[in-house]
Amino acid sequence: MAINKIPVEELKPGMVFDRSVYIDENNILAAPMVPLKEEDIKRLIKWGIKEVETEGEIVKEGVHAKTKREVIQEDIKRLKKLAGVEEKEASINFDEFYDETVELIRDVFESAKSGVSYSNDQIYAKADRLIEYIKRDKYTAIEVAIKEHDKKYLYVLGASVAILSAITGLSLGFKDDKLRTLIIGSWLHDIGMIKIPPYIIEKRGKLTPDEYARIKTHTIYGYRLIIGELLLNNEIATIALQHHESYDGTGYPRKLKGNQISINARIVSIADSYVAMTRKRSYRDEMIYYNAMKVIVSAANRRFDPTIVKVFLANMAIYPVGSIVRLNNGIVAKVVKSNPNLPLRPVVGVLVDEFGEKVKEERFLDLQNETGLFIKNPLTKEEIGKLKL
Repeated sequence: MAINKIPVEELKPGMVFDRSVYIDENNILAAPMVPLKEEDIKRLIKWGIKEVETEGEIVKEGVHAKTKREVIQEDIKRLKKLAGVEEKEASINFDEFYDETVELIRDVFESAKSGVSYSNDQIYAKADRLIEYIKRDKYTAIEVAIKEHDKKYLYVLGASVAILSAITGLSLGFKDDKLRTLIIGSWLHDIGMIKIPPYIIEKRGKLTPDEYARIKTHTIYGYRLIIGELLLNNEIATIALQHHESYDGTGYPRKLKGNQISINARIVSIADSYVAMTRKRSYRDEMIYYNAMKVIVSAANRRFDPTIVKVFLANMAIYPVGSIVRLNNGIVAKVVKSNPNLPLRPVVGVLVDEFGEKVKEERFLDLQNETGLFIKNPLTKEEIGKLKL
């Protein structure tokens, strides 16, 4: 894609671009759809910067401003056109794909429970589609993964854990074959729970030592089901076996530590814990995303691999995509993109302005550049409900 170089003297306050504007390859001046400020332009002049760069175009007054998703879709179409590939597929409906995945997980669990074989071709094909989707739009994938879904907990858990695990694996440089294994293992990591009595799984009070011991057997049952009933490979089954091992060797079933635990299981352990903490259960309320991420970060080196925690945090941030937050000036916004180098300063889309009015047109703020603004606090479920967003 062509880089447009724009002389600083041509920049004007209020000018808006449909792609990010950069001072250099490491420093961003303005995020997409965020107006340039007079002080930003003065700062460039003071620093002696002669020009800035962008792959985008100026959004003219009165012209419809493109959304982030539209920009992504246009880029995909341009790339396919250059490669001589026709655009055959409509835009991603990730909610629909997520629901299909939940149904697939349910069917696989039910097949394993009844001892009936399941088509592994369907499992692998669905995994390949997820890989394609997260490569195209990981932010939408994250948003769908972390929001509430009115379906059975175990199936939703597997679907969401797979998305977050795959995005983490992608950031770690996994190729498609490794991502496929990671995704399928994520979907099935808790399949051994079908062997645990429901009264134990959904018990409201504290588990007895005997009940907790039975819960811990689900990792072994899972391994056996994946190998013996589903006829999937050992690498996938090992994720189910090891996802409750801890980095410091205090986990179960074998008290493995560090790199004795497969990298796939180390990834799934983090994603599983994060998703589980943010879901309401019969015996406890859900955590808000901010608090769940703090737990994950604080458990690095003990329960979790610290290197993978850093990658997970870089993708999710302290305030993950989809979280609703309040800024210090009263603005209520939704996180739409993380800033890996500054996890406390993501890109947000304004929902309610500083005057308490719901916004009608898209407005984005990159808190990396908006130095006078910061996130004051994440909103609770109850606070979001009162706003009727």
